[in-house]
Amino acid sequence: MAGLKMKSIGRLFPLEGRPPGETLIKGSYDEQHRIIYLHLYSLFDTDILLEKLEELYRDKGCFEDFLETNNDIKTSFCRYCLLLFYISHIVILSHPGTSFDNSYIQCFKALDLLSKKMFEEICDCLKSLDMLNPEWVANGRPCTPRIIFYFERTHAVKIGIKKLEHNLEDRIYHILKKTRIITTSGCTLFSIPLNEEFVYLAEKMPEDPLSEAVKGIIRDCQPGGAMQLDMPFSTESHLEKDFYKFLLVHVQRAKTKGFDDTVSSSRHLHAPSHFELPLLEHWIEATKCLYNLIITEERPMPSLYTDTRFSEQRCLKVLPLAVARYQEGLPSHYAQSEHEARLAIALNLFRAQARGPRYPQYEMKLEMECHAHWSNERQQCEAASMTGNPCKLPKHPADQEHMSGFIYKSVCDCGRKTAGRDDPYTAIRANYIFYQQIAAECVCADLKRIEFPIFEPSITEFKAATISESDDLTPVLSDRTVPLSPEVKLESLVRQPSTTEYLPGMLTLSSPPGLLPVFSSWSLVCLGPSSIYSHNVGISESYHPGFMSFTNYLLPWDVTVGMKSKKAWPAIGKYATRVKKGKPTTTVPQSVKVFIGVEYECPSGHRFMLSAPDRLLKATPGSLVKDTGLKIAESDMPLYYQCSCRAGKIAQLMRIHVVTPKAPVYCTLNPKIQPAAGAPIFICTNDGPIKLTQSAYWVMRLPFVYVADTEHYQQNLTGKLLSGTFGVVEAE
Repeated sequence: MAGLKMKSIGRLFPLEGRPPGETLIKGSYDEQHRIIYLHLYSLFDTDILLEKLEELYRDKGCFEDFLETNNDIKTSFCRYCLLLFYISHIVILSHPGTSFDNSYIQCFKALDLLSKKMFEEICDCLKSLDMLNPEWVANGRPCTPRIIFYFERTHAVKIGIKKLEHNLEDRIYHILKKTRIITTSGCTLFSIPLNEEFVYLAEKMPEDPLSEAVKGIIRDCQPGGAMQLDMPFSTESHLEKDFYKFLLVHVQRAKTKGFDDTVSSSRHLHAPSHFELPLLEHWIEATKCLYNLIITEERPMPSLYTDTRFSEQRCLKVLPLAVARYQEGLPSHYAQSEHEARLAIALNLFRAQARGPRYPQYEMKLEMECHAHWSNERQQCEAASMTGNPCKLPKHPADQEHMSGFIYKSVCDCGRKTAGRDDPYTAIRANYIFYQQIAAECVCADLKRIEFPIFEPSITEFKAATISESDDLTPVLSDRTVPLSPEVKLESLVRQPSTTEYLPGMLTLSSPPGLLPVFSSWSLVCLGPSSIYSHNVGISESYHPGFMSFTNYLLPWDVTVGMKSKKAWPAIGKYATRVKKGKPTTTVPQSVKVFIGVEYECPSGHRFMLSAPDRLLKATPGSLVKDTGLKIAESDMPLYYQCSCRAGKIAQLMRIHVVTPKAPVYCTLNPKIQPAAGAPIFICTNDGPIKLTQSAYWVMRLPFVYVADTEHYQQNLTGKLLSGTFGVVEAE
């Protein structure tokens, strides 16, 4: 076999641009014997597999699931094998050991199935070549190829090789016949010689590395040595057994009589199968045509994907169980949190039972099915209320009213009437409409009150002002002001409220001047004369229900103010100021007692007072209050405080109580509330402190929610009522 001259025909199967480790066919032509040898290199070869693994390790991002990669390897190998079965006369199947690899059975079945599916396409493809024999076109190939099994290694002795070969032939034939790869119908993928040997066992070669190296050097130094190539599956043997001689028997049979290896019986009689030795030109054109059809156009082969099909069937079985677990006991509509919790349970069930490479695909399908079930008119609205509770209604248009299902107990402006209120979704319902409705059932509407300035439109098409952080907050004259005259000073100009645009939120210190809200979120009412409050009894439970025991008291606040007196003489060494008439006057310090209180209200309707920013007011059993109002007058009071009820809910500062004295002084209220750290400071008016009438019991109701121009502030324990709320000024 040495010195066999071969010519490469690899150009028939383009190799340019092919990455390493991919399936390919290399061809060689024996000019002397006029034989074309095609060698299939695939990932089933160890060296090609190692190249592929090196590529995957270099680029870890391209590494896929092993079973998916294995499916691609088997698919590529089978498509190239199908091409060889359609263009070859003899196919040699090489095995590294001495036993038949049963995994080829699956490959042969897949090839047979793919061959039957593509048969019409193959025939149509060959019809486009006018030079081919019609019988070749009708059969799709020049003949049914004969297959030969080559086993590379054996440790058997020379005497027992023939017996081992015959045993392998019987075993292989039995396997192929039982699996119906070889049938009596005549339409088979390949054939096995009926009366000739088709199994070859290679003998172990004598190992002499030095002599082999010398022989290699001598061959390379001979003229034309570069063109001397060893044939595939052949070696230079010193033994009588030679694979090339074994192969030539089948080659000579093909050149003389051809192959007719169809298995027939008395029940199945067949005409001789077609066999043709084509011209090289015709064979090359047919090979190119079939290469483009079978190799270039990739086709899946599901019959090869045993592990993948098992994974898919397992996932298909578990998927309905996981979906049923998700849908078990579902309400008519539910929130996203419920959907995510149930989806997590379904995914855990799916993960516990699903397996294989199809798991990610069906996991995504499970998520999509559960989400589709939830989205199919089962979604809850979930719009957040002003207190942060989601709407419990099914998803509905934006113009429909929301309902969270929460009911709060709240008290009216004066504190005498308690009623349930729905969880509000707008500031006007929270701070205005509810108190207007409950006032109709109480005496609030008839009480004396101080009104806060609100927006008064002068046109019918008024709108909310557009406010941005870059707005200039310097005073600007409104449309009500008169034209400027040279005599008017800018310092004396005061912006009048706008009558065409209103403030979209509540009034804050940072609100643009001249803009007012459309409704007041505050209320200031006079319950009556100061005599209705008795410090020994506290706030009457019959008129102000809901107070927790021993917390219904106001705190005395002693304030020292200077009062002008005409009868008083000045102190020694000091002189009093003189009035226009020249009569002496002096300032006499006097102390006045004001009763003040900050009332908190929890969602369950419980009411209580605080005696300090961090302490609940508690009177002794003898109705004695030892605390004073100094701490609450001079400290920042918390906007939210935990109620001492069993539920432990958070109460909110809702009212400020003031009982003014009979002295010639005015008590003032100037509440400034910051609902959260860094939030704007909310005020009730831009006109400064509010003067309260003398000898009266006043109650200021604070907003239920705090909404600025662009942001809504929910319950936050850092919220506070800033100090400076209470004040006393001398009457002029």
